[in-house]
Amino acid sequence: MDRALFHLLMMRLRGGIRLRLVQLQSVRGLLFTLAFGGIIWLLVAANSSSPDVGVLTDATLDRRALSTQISTFMPLGMLAMSLLTVALATGPTFHFSPTEINFLFTGPFRRRDLIIYKFSAYVAGVALSSALITPFAQAQTGSALSAFVASLLTLIFVQLNSAVIGMAGQALEGSRLARLRYPLLALLLLAAVATVLYAWAEPDLSIFDLLSEFRHSWIGIIILFPYIVFAELFVAPSLFPNLAVWASIAILINIALLAAVIALDARTTDRALSENARRSNRWERIKQGGSVWASERTEVPSIRRSPILGGLGPIALRQATSAARNSIKIIVVFAGLAACVGPLGVALGVSVTDARAFLAMYIFFGFILPRTLVCDFRGDLSRMEIYKTLPIAPWRICAGQLVVQVLLTYVIALTLIVSIFAFEDGVDTSVALVFAAFALPLTVLVYAIENTIHLLFPTKLVPMGRADFEFLGRSLVEFIAKTIIVLAAAAASAAVGFVTFTTIRTSLVLSGLASWTTLTLIGLLTLVVMQYAFRRFAVAETVD
Repeated sequence: MDRALFHLLMMRLRGGIRLRLVQLQSVRGLLFTLAFGGIIWLLVAANSSSPDVGVLTDATLDRRALSTQISTFMPLGMLAMSLLTVALATGPTFHFSPTEINFLFTGPFRRRDLIIYKFSAYVAGVALSSALITPFAQAQTGSALSAFVASLLTLIFVQLNSAVIGMAGQALEGSRLARLRYPLLALLLLAAVATVLYAWAEPDLSIFDLLSEFRHSWIGIIILFPYIVFAELFVAPSLFPNLAVWASIAILINIALLAAVIALDARTTDRALSENARRSNRWERIKQGGSVWASERTEVPSIRRSPILGGLGPIALRQATSAARNSIKIIVVFAGLAACVGPLGVALGVSVTDARAFLAMYIFFGFILPRTLVCDFRGDLSRMEIYKTLPIAPWRICAGQLVVQVLLTYVIALTLIVSIFAFEDGVDTSVALVFAAFALPLTVLVYAIENTIHLLFPTKLVPMGRADFEFLGRSLVEFIAKTIIVLAAAAASAAVGFVTFTTIRTSLVLSGLASWTTLTLIGLLTLVVMQYAFRRFAVAETVD
Protein backbone atom coordinates (compact mmCIF):
# COMPACT_ATOMS: atom_id res chain seq x y z
CA MET A 1 0.00 0.00 0.00
CA ASP A 2 1.19 3.51 -0.79
CA ARG A 3 2.74 5.42 2.13
CA ALA A 4 0.33 8.31 1.67
CA LEU A 5 -2.67 5.94 1.93
CA PHE A 6 -1.15 4.30 4.99
CA HIS A 7 -0.70 7.74 6.57
CA LEU A 8 -4.32 8.59 5.72
CA LEU A 9 -5.47 5.32 7.28
CA MET A 10 -3.59 6.08 10.51
CA MET A 11 -5.05 9.59 10.56
CA ARG A 12 -8.55 8.17 10.20
CA LEU A 13 -7.86 5.75 13.03
CA ARG A 14 -6.59 8.52 15.30
CA GLY A 15 -9.52 10.71 14.29
CA GLY A 16 -11.97 7.93 15.16
CA ILE A 17 -10.37 7.44 18.56
CA ARG A 18 -10.37 11.20 19.20
CA LEU A 19 -14.05 11.38 18.22
CA ARG A 20 -14.91 8.62 20.69
CA LEU A 21 -13.01 10.41 23.44
CA VAL A 22 -14.85 13.65 22.69
CA GLN A 23 -18.16 11.78 22.79
CA LEU A 24 -17.29 10.50 26.27
CA GLN A 25 -17.50 14.07 27.52
CA SER A 26 -21.25 14.11 26.83
CA VAL A 27 -23.85 12.36 28.93
CA ARG A 28 -25.17 10.16 26.13
CA GLY A 29 -21.64 9.14 25.07
CA LEU A 30 -20.82 8.17 28.64
CA LEU A 31 -24.07 6.21 28.98
CA PHE A 32 -23.40 4.37 25.72
CA THR A 33 -19.89 3.46 26.85
CA LEU A 34 -21.14 2.25 30.23
CA ALA A 35 -23.87 0.20 28.57
CA PHE A 36 -21.39 -1.28 26.12
CA GLY A 37 -18.96 -2.11 28.93
CA GLY A 38 -21.78 -3.64 30.97
CA ILE A 39 -22.77 -5.89 28.07
CA ILE A 40 -19.21 -7.14 27.63
CA TRP A 41 -18.84 -7.67 31.39
CA LEU A 42 -22.05 -9.68 31.58
CA LEU A 43 -20.99 -11.88 28.67
CA VAL A 44 -17.55 -12.49 30.10
CA ALA A 45 -18.97 -13.14 33.57
CA ALA A 46 -21.52 -15.58 32.18
CA ASN A 47 -18.77 -17.58 30.47
CA SER A 48 -16.35 -17.46 33.38
CA SER A 49 -18.99 -18.44 35.94
CA SER A 50 -19.37 -21.92 34.46
CA PRO A 51 -17.37 -24.36 36.63
CA ASP A 52 -14.44 -26.29 35.33
CA VAL A 53 -15.38 -29.77 34.34
CA GLY A 54 -13.56 -33.01 34.00
CA VAL A 55 -12.95 -35.10 30.97
CA LEU A 56 -15.89 -37.45 31.42
CA THR A 57 -18.57 -35.07 32.74
CA ASP A 58 -21.86 -34.37 31.01
CA ALA A 59 -20.77 -30.81 30.23
CA THR A 60 -17.71 -32.09 28.39
CA LEU A 61 -19.84 -34.54 26.44
CA ASP A 62 -22.23 -31.73 25.55
CA ARG A 63 -19.30 -29.64 24.35
CA ARG A 64 -18.12 -32.53 22.18
CA ALA A 65 -21.60 -32.91 20.75
CA LEU A 66 -21.72 -29.17 20.05
CA SER A 67 -18.32 -29.38 18.34
CA THR A 68 -19.64 -32.15 16.12
CA GLN A 69 -22.67 -30.05 15.17
CA ILE A 70 -20.48 -27.03 14.43
CA SER A 71 -18.15 -29.10 12.26
CA THR A 72 -21.14 -30.57 10.40
CA PHE A 73 -23.51 -27.64 9.90
CA MET A 74 -21.31 -24.53 10.07
CA PRO A 75 -19.84 -25.06 6.55
CA LEU A 76 -23.35 -25.40 5.14
CA GLY A 77 -24.45 -22.27 6.99
CA MET A 78 -21.45 -20.29 5.74
CA LEU A 79 -22.16 -21.33 2.15
CA ALA A 80 -25.78 -20.25 2.54
CA MET A 81 -24.66 -16.97 4.14
CA SER A 82 -22.32 -16.20 1.26
CA LEU A 83 -24.98 -16.91 -1.36
CA LEU A 84 -27.54 -14.88 0.59
CA THR A 85 -25.11 -11.95 0.82
CA VAL A 86 -24.60 -12.05 -2.94
CA ALA A 87 -28.35 -12.24 -3.54
CA LEU A 88 -29.27 -9.37 -1.21
CA ALA A 89 -26.27 -7.03 -1.58
CA THR A 90 -26.48 -5.07 -4.82
CA GLY A 91 -23.86 -2.46 -4.01
CA PRO A 92 -20.13 -2.46 -4.75
CA THR A 93 -17.71 -4.77 -2.98
CA PHE A 94 -15.87 -1.83 -1.41
CA HIS A 95 -17.77 1.39 -1.00
CA PHE A 96 -15.95 4.65 -1.68
CA SER A 97 -17.64 7.84 -0.55
CA PRO A 98 -17.99 10.75 -3.00
CA THR A 99 -15.14 12.55 -1.21
CA GLU A 100 -12.84 9.54 -1.59
CA ILE A 101 -13.77 9.23 -5.26
CA ASN A 102 -13.03 12.92 -5.91
CA PHE A 103 -9.67 13.02 -4.10
CA LEU A 104 -8.26 9.47 -4.07
CA PHE A 105 -9.30 8.35 -7.54
CA THR A 106 -7.68 11.43 -9.08
CA GLY A 107 -4.49 10.97 -7.04
CA PRO A 108 -1.34 9.08 -8.06
CA PHE A 109 -2.64 5.80 -6.65
CA ARG A 110 -3.11 2.47 -8.31
CA ARG A 111 -6.47 0.78 -8.04
CA ARG A 112 -4.76 -2.08 -6.22
CA ASP A 113 -3.52 0.32 -3.53
CA LEU A 114 -7.01 1.77 -3.09
CA ILE A 115 -8.51 -1.70 -2.64
CA ILE A 116 -5.91 -2.63 -0.03
CA TYR A 117 -6.44 0.72 1.72
CA LYS A 118 -10.18 0.17 1.92
CA PHE A 119 -9.75 -3.46 2.95
CA SER A 120 -7.42 -2.41 5.77
CA ALA A 121 -10.06 0.02 7.05
CA TYR A 122 -12.65 -2.76 6.97
CA VAL A 123 -10.34 -5.14 8.86
CA ALA A 124 -10.17 -2.61 11.69
CA GLY A 125 -13.96 -2.70 11.85
CA VAL A 126 -14.15 -6.49 11.73
CA ALA A 127 -11.62 -6.66 14.57
CA LEU A 128 -14.12 -4.79 16.74
CA SER A 129 -16.90 -7.15 15.64
CA SER A 130 -14.70 -10.14 16.48
CA ALA A 131 -14.01 -8.71 19.93
CA LEU A 132 -17.77 -8.53 20.47
CA ILE A 133 -18.29 -12.11 19.29
CA THR A 134 -15.44 -13.47 21.43
CA PRO A 135 -17.44 -13.73 24.69
CA PHE A 136 -20.04 -15.84 22.86
CA ALA A 137 -17.54 -18.16 21.18
CA GLN A 138 -15.11 -18.47 24.09
CA ALA A 139 -17.17 -21.17 25.80
CA GLN A 140 -16.75 -23.39 22.73
CA THR A 141 -13.18 -22.59 21.69
CA GLY A 142 -11.79 -22.69 25.22
CA SER A 143 -9.80 -19.43 25.17
CA ALA A 144 -10.38 -15.81 24.26
CA LEU A 145 -7.44 -15.80 21.82
CA SER A 146 -8.71 -18.76 19.80
CA ALA A 147 -12.25 -17.32 19.76
CA PHE A 148 -10.99 -13.94 18.52
CA VAL A 149 -8.76 -15.44 15.81
CA ALA A 150 -11.50 -17.77 14.59
CA SER A 151 -14.11 -14.99 14.51
CA LEU A 152 -11.76 -12.52 12.80
CA LEU A 153 -10.67 -14.87 10.02
CA THR A 154 -14.19 -16.21 9.50
CA LEU A 155 -15.82 -12.79 9.15
CA ILE A 156 -13.15 -11.69 6.69
CA PHE A 157 -13.64 -14.88 4.69
CA VAL A 158 -17.44 -14.56 4.50
CA GLN A 159 -17.22 -11.03 3.13
CA LEU A 160 -14.36 -11.69 0.71
CA ASN A 161 -15.94 -14.93 -0.50
CA SER A 162 -19.27 -13.26 -1.25
CA ALA A 163 -17.39 -10.38 -2.89
CA VAL A 164 -15.52 -12.75 -5.22
CA ILE A 165 -18.74 -14.54 -6.17
CA GLY A 166 -20.53 -11.25 -6.85
CA MET A 167 -17.65 -9.72 -8.82
CA ALA A 168 -17.22 -12.90 -10.85
CA GLY A 169 -20.89 -12.68 -11.77
CA GLN A 170 -20.45 -9.05 -12.81
CA ALA A 171 -17.36 -9.88 -14.86
CA LEU A 172 -19.23 -12.63 -16.73
CA GLU A 173 -22.23 -10.46 -17.58
CA GLY A 174 -22.88 -10.47 -21.29
CA SER A 175 -20.96 -13.70 -21.89
CA ARG A 176 -22.33 -17.12 -22.71
CA LEU A 177 -21.70 -18.37 -19.21
CA ALA A 178 -24.01 -15.68 -17.85
CA ARG A 179 -26.92 -17.39 -19.60
CA LEU A 180 -26.49 -20.37 -17.30
CA ARG A 181 -27.22 -18.29 -14.19
CA TYR A 182 -30.98 -18.68 -14.14
CA PRO A 183 -30.99 -22.39 -15.05
CA LEU A 184 -28.52 -23.04 -12.22
CA LEU A 185 -30.66 -21.06 -9.76
CA ALA A 186 -33.74 -23.00 -10.88
CA LEU A 187 -31.82 -26.27 -10.44
CA LEU A 188 -30.72 -25.31 -6.91
CA LEU A 189 -34.27 -24.32 -5.99
CA LEU A 190 -35.60 -27.59 -7.39
CA ALA A 191 -33.01 -29.54 -5.39
CA ALA A 192 -33.97 -27.70 -2.20
CA VAL A 193 -37.68 -28.36 -2.74
CA ALA A 194 -37.00 -32.03 -3.52
CA THR A 195 -34.93 -32.36 -0.34
CA VAL A 196 -37.70 -30.90 1.81
CA LEU A 197 -40.33 -33.12 0.20
CA TYR A 198 -38.16 -36.22 0.61
CA ALA A 199 -37.54 -35.42 4.29
CA TRP A 200 -41.28 -34.86 4.78
CA ALA A 201 -42.16 -38.19 3.07
CA GLU A 202 -39.68 -40.14 5.21
CA PRO A 203 -40.77 -39.92 8.88
CA ASP A 204 -37.50 -41.45 10.16
CA LEU A 205 -35.29 -39.08 8.15
CA SER A 206 -35.16 -35.33 8.79
CA ILE A 207 -33.73 -32.61 6.61
CA PHE A 208 -30.83 -32.25 9.05
CA ASP A 209 -29.91 -35.90 8.45
CA LEU A 210 -29.84 -35.27 4.71
CA LEU A 211 -27.67 -32.19 5.15
CA SER A 212 -25.31 -34.15 7.41
CA GLU A 213 -24.98 -36.93 4.81
CA PHE A 214 -24.22 -34.35 2.11
CA ARG A 215 -21.65 -32.63 4.33
CA HIS A 216 -19.72 -35.88 4.93
CA SER A 217 -19.94 -37.13 1.35
CA TRP A 218 -16.97 -36.74 -0.97
CA ILE A 219 -18.89 -34.26 -3.14
CA GLY A 220 -19.80 -32.18 -0.07
CA ILE A 221 -16.22 -32.21 1.19
CA ILE A 222 -14.92 -30.93 -2.17
CA ILE A 223 -17.55 -28.18 -2.42
CA LEU A 224 -17.36 -27.14 1.22
CA PHE A 225 -13.61 -27.50 1.79
CA PRO A 226 -12.89 -23.75 2.24
CA TYR A 227 -15.81 -23.50 4.67
CA ILE A 228 -14.70 -26.62 6.57
CA VAL A 229 -11.39 -24.91 7.33
CA PHE A 230 -13.12 -22.10 9.20
CA ALA A 231 -15.44 -24.49 11.00
CA GLU A 232 -12.41 -26.39 12.28
CA LEU A 233 -11.04 -23.13 13.66
CA PHE A 234 -13.89 -23.00 16.18
CA VAL A 235 -13.53 -26.63 17.27
CA ALA A 236 -9.72 -26.82 17.40
CA PRO A 237 -8.90 -28.58 20.70
CA SER A 238 -5.68 -26.63 21.36
CA LEU A 239 -3.79 -23.54 20.27
CA PHE A 240 -0.77 -25.51 19.07
CA PRO A 241 -0.62 -27.17 16.68
CA ASN A 242 -4.33 -27.50 15.77
CA LEU A 243 -5.38 -23.86 15.81
CA ALA A 244 -2.08 -22.71 14.30
CA VAL A 245 -2.41 -25.10 11.35
CA TRP A 246 -6.03 -24.25 10.58
CA ALA A 247 -5.39 -20.50 11.08
CA SER A 248 -2.49 -20.65 8.61
CA ILE A 249 -4.68 -22.32 6.00
CA ALA A 250 -7.44 -19.77 6.65
CA ILE A 251 -5.00 -16.87 6.20
CA LEU A 252 -3.82 -18.32 2.88
CA ILE A 253 -7.41 -18.66 1.71
CA ASN A 254 -8.19 -15.04 2.64
CA ILE A 255 -5.04 -13.83 0.86
CA ALA A 256 -6.04 -15.76 -2.26
CA LEU A 257 -9.55 -14.27 -2.12
CA LEU A 258 -8.13 -10.74 -1.72
CA ALA A 259 -5.90 -11.33 -4.75
CA ALA A 260 -8.95 -12.54 -6.67
CA VAL A 261 -10.85 -9.40 -5.65
CA ILE A 262 -8.00 -7.20 -6.95
CA ALA A 263 -7.86 -9.16 -10.21
CA LEU A 264 -11.63 -9.05 -10.75
CA ASP A 265 -11.79 -5.37 -9.81
CA ALA A 266 -9.81 -4.52 -12.94
CA ARG A 267 -12.69 -5.90 -15.02
CA THR A 268 -15.49 -4.30 -13.02
CA THR A 269 -14.15 -0.80 -12.27
CA ASP A 270 -16.82 1.06 -14.25
CA ARG A 271 -19.58 -1.03 -12.65
CA ALA A 272 -18.11 -0.37 -9.19
CA LEU A 273 -18.08 3.40 -9.76
CA SER A 274 -21.72 3.43 -10.85
CA GLU A 275 -22.70 1.26 -7.88
CA ASN A 276 -20.88 3.61 -5.49
CA ALA A 277 -22.81 6.57 -6.86
CA ARG A 278 -26.08 4.64 -6.69
CA ARG A 279 -25.48 3.60 -3.06
CA SER A 280 -24.64 7.17 -2.03
CA ASN A 281 -27.79 8.46 -3.76
CA ARG A 282 -29.79 5.74 -2.04
CA TRP A 283 -28.61 6.88 1.38
CA GLU A 284 -29.45 10.48 0.48
CA ARG A 285 -32.99 9.39 -0.42
CA ILE A 286 -33.29 7.64 2.94
CA LYS A 287 -32.28 10.84 4.74
CA GLN A 288 -34.94 12.67 2.72
CA GLY A 289 -37.69 10.42 4.04
CA GLY A 290 -37.58 7.29 1.91
CA SER A 291 -37.27 3.73 3.15
CA VAL A 292 -34.28 1.46 2.68
CA TRP A 293 -35.84 0.17 -0.53
CA ALA A 294 -37.13 3.59 -1.64
CA SER A 295 -37.49 4.50 -5.28
CA GLU A 296 -36.12 7.62 -6.91
CA ARG A 297 -39.31 9.56 -6.22
CA THR A 298 -39.99 10.06 -2.51
CA GLU A 299 -42.37 13.03 -2.60
CA VAL A 300 -45.58 13.21 -4.64
CA PRO A 301 -48.25 15.94 -4.38
CA SER A 302 -51.37 14.76 -2.58
CA ILE A 303 -54.82 16.25 -1.95
CA ARG A 304 -55.60 14.02 1.02
CA ARG A 305 -56.21 15.64 4.36
CA SER A 306 -55.40 13.79 7.54
CA PRO A 307 -57.11 14.06 10.92
CA ILE A 308 -55.28 16.46 13.21
CA LEU A 309 -55.41 14.44 16.47
CA GLY A 310 -53.34 17.03 18.28
CA GLY A 311 -50.66 16.99 15.57
CA LEU A 312 -50.23 13.22 15.64
CA GLY A 313 -52.46 12.57 12.60
CA PRO A 314 -50.48 14.31 9.83
CA ILE A 315 -47.22 12.66 10.95
CA ALA A 316 -48.82 9.21 11.00
CA LEU A 317 -50.45 9.78 7.60
CA ARG A 318 -47.14 10.85 6.11
CA GLN A 319 -45.43 7.68 7.37
CA ALA A 320 -48.34 5.56 6.08
CA THR A 321 -48.07 7.22 2.66
CA SER A 322 -44.32 6.63 2.62
CA ALA A 323 -44.83 2.96 3.49
CA ALA A 324 -47.48 2.55 0.78
CA ARG A 325 -45.30 4.14 -1.90
CA ASN A 326 -41.92 2.69 -1.00
CA SER A 327 -42.32 -0.41 1.16
CA ILE A 328 -45.45 -2.20 -0.02
CA LYS A 329 -43.41 -4.98 -1.68
CA ILE A 330 -41.39 -5.54 1.49
CA ILE A 331 -44.57 -5.69 3.59
CA VAL A 332 -46.11 -8.26 1.24
CA VAL A 333 -42.93 -10.38 1.21
CA PHE A 334 -42.61 -10.38 5.00
CA ALA A 335 -46.31 -11.17 5.45
CA GLY A 336 -45.90 -14.05 3.00
CA LEU A 337 -42.88 -15.35 4.93
CA ALA A 338 -44.84 -15.12 8.17
CA ALA A 339 -47.70 -17.08 6.62
CA CYS A 340 -45.28 -19.86 5.58
CA VAL A 341 -43.87 -20.36 9.09
CA GLY A 342 -46.61 -22.78 10.16
CA PRO A 343 -46.41 -25.21 7.22
CA LEU A 344 -42.63 -24.92 7.06
CA GLY A 345 -42.32 -25.78 10.77
CA VAL A 346 -44.48 -28.87 10.24
CA ALA A 347 -42.38 -29.94 7.24
CA LEU A 348 -39.11 -29.53 9.18
CA GLY A 349 -40.51 -31.06 12.35
CA VAL A 350 -39.66 -27.97 14.44
CA SER A 351 -42.23 -26.97 17.06
CA VAL A 352 -42.97 -23.34 17.82
CA THR A 353 -42.25 -24.07 21.48
CA ASP A 354 -38.67 -25.02 20.59
CA ALA A 355 -36.02 -22.56 21.79
CA ARG A 356 -34.53 -22.33 18.31
CA ALA A 357 -37.89 -21.32 16.85
CA PHE A 358 -38.29 -18.58 19.46
CA LEU A 359 -34.77 -17.34 18.74
CA ALA A 360 -35.41 -17.26 14.97
CA MET A 361 -38.68 -15.36 15.43
CA TYR A 362 -37.06 -12.85 17.77
CA ILE A 363 -34.20 -12.21 15.33
CA PHE A 364 -36.76 -11.69 12.58
CA PHE A 365 -38.96 -9.26 14.53
CA GLY A 366 -36.16 -7.69 16.59
CA PHE A 367 -33.47 -7.22 13.96
CA ILE A 368 -34.37 -8.03 10.34
CA LEU A 369 -37.80 -6.37 10.20
CA PRO A 370 -36.83 -3.10 11.99
CA ARG A 371 -33.76 -2.76 9.77
CA THR A 372 -35.73 -3.29 6.57
CA LEU A 373 -39.09 -1.62 7.20
CA VAL A 374 -38.35 2.02 8.08
CA CYS A 375 -41.34 4.32 8.62
CA ASP A 376 -40.24 6.39 11.62
CA PHE A 377 -37.54 8.85 12.75
CA ARG A 378 -34.82 6.80 11.06
CA GLY A 379 -36.19 7.79 7.65
CA ASP A 380 -36.84 11.43 8.54
CA LEU A 381 -33.35 12.75 9.21
CA SER A 382 -33.71 15.59 6.69
CA ARG A 383 -36.93 16.76 8.39
CA MET A 384 -35.70 16.75 11.98
CA GLU A 385 -35.35 20.53 11.93
CA ILE A 386 -39.03 20.84 10.98
CA TYR A 387 -40.10 18.43 13.72
CA LYS A 388 -38.04 20.33 16.29
CA THR A 389 -39.83 23.60 15.45
CA LEU A 390 -43.39 22.24 15.38
CA PRO A 391 -45.71 23.62 18.10
CA ILE A 392 -46.60 20.06 19.10
CA ALA A 393 -45.79 18.18 22.28
CA PRO A 394 -42.73 15.96 21.71
CA TRP A 395 -44.53 12.84 22.89
CA ARG A 396 -47.14 13.33 20.18
CA ILE A 397 -44.43 13.60 17.53
CA CYS A 398 -42.80 10.41 18.84
CA ALA A 399 -46.14 8.58 18.95
CA GLY A 400 -46.95 9.71 15.42
CA GLN A 401 -43.65 8.31 14.20
CA LEU A 402 -44.24 4.94 15.85
CA VAL A 403 -47.89 4.24 15.12
CA VAL A 404 -47.55 3.15 11.46
CA GLN A 405 -44.40 1.11 12.03
CA VAL A 406 -45.95 -0.65 15.04
CA LEU A 407 -49.23 -1.42 13.26
CA LEU A 408 -47.52 -2.84 10.16
CA THR A 409 -45.27 -5.06 12.27
CA TYR A 410 -48.23 -6.13 14.39
CA VAL A 411 -50.14 -7.18 11.26
CA ILE A 412 -47.17 -9.33 10.21
CA ALA A 413 -47.01 -10.77 13.74
CA LEU A 414 -50.73 -11.63 13.62
CA THR A 415 -50.17 -13.35 10.27
CA LEU A 416 -47.43 -15.43 11.90
CA ILE A 417 -49.68 -16.31 14.86
CA VAL A 418 -52.55 -17.37 12.59
CA SER A 419 -50.18 -19.52 10.53
CA ILE A 420 -48.87 -21.24 13.65
CA PHE A 421 -52.38 -21.67 15.05
CA ALA A 422 -53.57 -23.32 11.83
CA PHE A 423 -50.73 -25.84 11.54
CA GLU A 424 -49.30 -26.32 15.06
CA ASP A 425 -51.15 -28.92 17.14
CA GLY A 426 -49.84 -27.62 20.46
CA VAL A 427 -51.20 -24.09 19.91
CA ASP A 428 -54.88 -23.71 20.75
CA THR A 429 -57.11 -20.63 20.71
CA SER A 430 -56.13 -19.44 24.20
CA VAL A 431 -52.40 -19.64 23.45
CA ALA A 432 -52.88 -17.79 20.15
CA LEU A 433 -54.84 -15.02 21.91
CA VAL A 434 -52.09 -14.68 24.52
CA PHE A 435 -49.48 -14.36 21.77
CA ALA A 436 -51.61 -11.77 19.98
CA ALA A 437 -52.14 -9.77 23.18
CA PHE A 438 -48.46 -9.63 24.17
CA ALA A 439 -47.20 -9.03 20.61
CA LEU A 440 -48.52 -5.45 20.57
CA PRO A 441 -46.69 -4.06 23.66
CA LEU A 442 -43.56 -5.97 22.67
CA THR A 443 -43.68 -4.35 19.22
CA VAL A 444 -44.07 -0.90 20.77
CA LEU A 445 -41.13 -1.61 23.07
CA VAL A 446 -38.86 -2.82 20.25
CA TYR A 447 -39.46 0.20 17.99
CA ALA A 448 -39.31 2.69 20.83
CA ILE A 449 -35.88 1.30 21.75
CA GLU A 450 -34.82 1.30 18.09
CA ASN A 451 -35.75 4.95 17.59
CA THR A 452 -34.30 6.02 20.95
CA ILE A 453 -30.92 4.52 20.09
CA HIS A 454 -31.03 6.13 16.64
CA LEU A 455 -31.90 9.56 18.04
CA LEU A 456 -29.11 9.36 20.61
CA PHE A 457 -26.54 7.91 18.19
CA PRO A 458 -27.67 8.63 14.60
CA THR A 459 -25.98 6.50 11.96
CA LYS A 460 -26.54 5.14 8.47
CA LEU A 461 -29.16 2.42 8.02
CA VAL A 462 -27.58 0.56 5.12
CA PRO A 463 -24.10 -1.00 4.80
CA MET A 464 -21.80 0.79 2.39
CA GLY A 465 -20.63 -2.23 0.41
CA ARG A 466 -20.49 -5.92 1.18
CA ALA A 467 -17.65 -5.54 3.68
CA ASP A 468 -18.92 -2.71 5.89
CA PHE A 469 -17.71 -4.20 9.16
CA GLU A 470 -18.27 -0.95 11.03
CA PHE A 471 -21.97 -1.22 10.18
CA LEU A 472 -22.03 -4.87 11.25
CA GLY A 473 -20.26 -4.14 14.54
CA ARG A 474 -22.58 -1.28 15.45
CA SER A 475 -25.63 -3.32 14.48
CA LEU A 476 -24.44 -6.12 16.74
CA VAL A 477 -23.97 -3.76 19.70
CA GLU A 478 -27.40 -2.22 19.20
CA PHE A 479 -29.02 -5.65 18.87
CA ILE A 480 -27.40 -6.90 22.09
CA ALA A 481 -28.43 -3.76 23.98
CA LYS A 482 -31.98 -4.00 22.64
CA THR A 483 -32.13 -7.70 23.54
CA ILE A 484 -31.07 -7.03 27.12
CA ILE A 485 -33.74 -4.35 27.54
CA VAL A 486 -36.46 -6.55 25.99
CA LEU A 487 -35.47 -9.53 28.16
CA ALA A 488 -35.46 -7.33 31.27
CA ALA A 489 -38.93 -6.02 30.40
CA ALA A 490 -40.23 -9.55 29.75
CA ALA A 491 -38.73 -10.78 33.03
CA ALA A 492 -40.32 -7.91 34.97
CA SER A 493 -43.66 -8.59 33.31
CA ALA A 494 -43.46 -12.31 34.09
CA ALA A 495 -42.45 -11.57 37.69
CA VAL A 496 -45.48 -9.33 38.22
CA GLY A 497 -47.75 -11.99 36.77
CA PHE A 498 -46.22 -14.69 38.98
CA VAL A 499 -46.53 -12.57 42.13
CA THR A 500 -50.15 -11.78 41.25
CA PHE A 501 -50.96 -15.45 40.76
CA THR A 502 -49.26 -16.60 43.98
CA THR A 503 -50.93 -13.81 45.98
CA ILE A 504 -54.52 -13.99 44.72
CA ARG A 505 -54.64 -17.56 43.32
CA THR A 506 -57.90 -17.02 41.46
CA SER A 507 -57.18 -17.61 37.79
CA LEU A 508 -54.51 -17.18 35.18
CA VAL A 509 -56.53 -14.45 33.46
CA LEU A 510 -55.93 -11.89 36.20
CA SER A 511 -52.23 -12.68 36.46
CA GLY A 512 -51.94 -12.51 32.66
CA LEU A 513 -53.67 -9.14 32.66
CA ALA A 514 -51.27 -7.87 35.33
CA SER A 515 -48.31 -9.11 33.27
CA TRP A 516 -49.68 -7.49 30.09
CA THR A 517 -50.30 -4.20 31.91
CA THR A 518 -46.73 -4.20 33.24
CA LEU A 519 -45.27 -4.79 29.79
CA THR A 520 -47.46 -2.03 28.36
CA LEU A 521 -46.34 0.42 31.06
CA ILE A 522 -42.70 -0.41 30.33
CA GLY A 523 -43.35 0.33 26.64
CA LEU A 524 -44.93 3.67 27.51
CA LEU A 525 -41.97 4.44 29.79
CA THR A 526 -39.66 3.74 26.86
CA LEU A 527 -41.71 6.23 24.85
CA VAL A 528 -40.91 8.83 27.53
CA VAL A 529 -37.20 8.04 27.11
CA MET A 530 -37.64 8.37 23.35
CA GLN A 531 -39.16 11.82 23.91
CA TYR A 532 -36.06 12.77 25.91
CA ALA A 533 -33.84 11.52 23.06
CA PHE A 534 -35.86 13.61 20.59
CA ARG A 535 -35.33 16.71 22.73
CA ARG A 536 -31.61 15.96 22.92
CA PHE A 537 -31.21 15.37 19.18
CA ALA A 538 -28.80 17.88 17.64
CA VAL A 539 -29.95 18.96 14.18
CA ALA A 540 -26.43 20.10 13.32
CA GLU A 541 -25.14 16.53 13.51
CA THR A 542 -24.70 14.92 10.10
CA VAL A 543 -24.86 11.24 9.26
CA ASP A 544 -22.57 10.37 6.34
